[in-house]
Amino acid sequence: MQRRNRNTPTYRLLVLSICLISSALSSITCINAQVTDTVAPPNQHAITVLYHHGIVIPHHPNMVYFIDDFSRGVEVNYSLLRFDKHSWQQWYNFPEVGIGLFYNSYGNPQIYGQGLALYPYLHFPIVRTPRFSLKNKVSLGLGYTNRPFDIKHNPENQIFGSYLNAYIGLGLYASYRVLKDWSVSTSASLNHMSNGSSRKPNNGINTLTLGVGAAYHFTPELPPLLTRQVAPPSKQRDIEIFLNYGRSQAAEYNFNIYSSASLSIHHVWHRSVKSAWSAGMDIFYFGAAPFVYQEFNHQDTKAQRLFYGVSGGKQWIMGSTTAFVDLGVYLYSQIDTPQPVYPKVGLRHNITPNLVANFSIKASFFRAEFMEFGIGYRFNYKKNTL
Repeated sequence: MQRRNRNTPTYRLLVLSICLISSALSSITCINAQVTDTVAPPNQHAITVLYHHGIVIPHHPNMVYFIDDFSRGVEVNYSLLRFDKHSWQQWYNFPEVGIGLFYNSYGNPQIYGQGLALYPYLHFPIVRTPRFSLKNKVSLGLGYTNRPFDIKHNPENQIFGSYLNAYIGLGLYASYRVLKDWSVSTSASLNHMSNGSSRKPNNGINTLTLGVGAAYHFTPELPPLLTRQVAPPSKQRDIEIFLNYGRSQAAEYNFNIYSSASLSIHHVWHRSVKSAWSAGMDIFYFGAAPFVYQEFNHQDTKAQRLFYGVSGGKQWIMGSTTAFVDLGVYLYSQIDTPQPVYPKVGLRHNITPNLVANFSIKASFFRAEFMEFGIGYRFNYKKNTL
């Protein structure tokens, strides 16, 4: 069976988007002056509502024939801006942390339907004064679409193969405090939704929208002027071992669901209390490989679904949660892979100081192969002695 690569452009954008998230985490700066105050200012709570209007990006040829309308949506965010000098937020210029709900249409309700996303997000400040703020938004969460592909009733939808999807949102937001309790807001955002090849088809969808709205602030005090705080260096060293499991569908008309798994062992060097580098080895069992890789010789054995590689990457530490990007190179496999390199991106959350939950997307170059969930253990063999 020949390899299907119709979803390649989407996952090029998907992986690029997460790389942009990573870049944003490491490059944000603030240009304002520090207020020297012995008493921390009160935390800021707000609810923001924005109306979105934009376009669906037709990254796949058949979308050009079916998109006949604009993308319209509504975004509702609840945000918290903390000024605790003992929290991780100080190393990222005190970003807003929040949870959002986003409803969006996709240019053809009869085929593509509408989508709903629920996600946590971060607003990293670029410019912030007591009344004006310019910030970029990074969000990752769960998406739902009401009209996925159906071989009998909706075969034209080559975008979504399942009701549940992953959602990624990137945006540039600006707001101005016009009254003590109210501010006006505007935004430009790129939104992506797909299911990581758990169900096919899975070309995914991308919308580019402009938004306008208002925010109600529960705290009437204006936020203080702040500057970026340099994260203290760290000499901490860890060894992390993760075991993950995922499932995926190989092709639209192959309805079997195949199990996949991965084992990774990485050494982690902490540069500071907010970032680290890692390097190590990976073993993958990709259950759908015989039906995805064109080079497969149709003599299926379990060993031919095993792939060995080495990888390295960067981690961004935000309290109990860590975002990471790894890039690896295949060392050995019994069948050829489409590309010699593979990225892996995701989030990890500390259950205990040593026990860690993992969510990540494993890809072959820019084509997602499966989403995986797992558990890991962190051996801290060198403490931060600075």
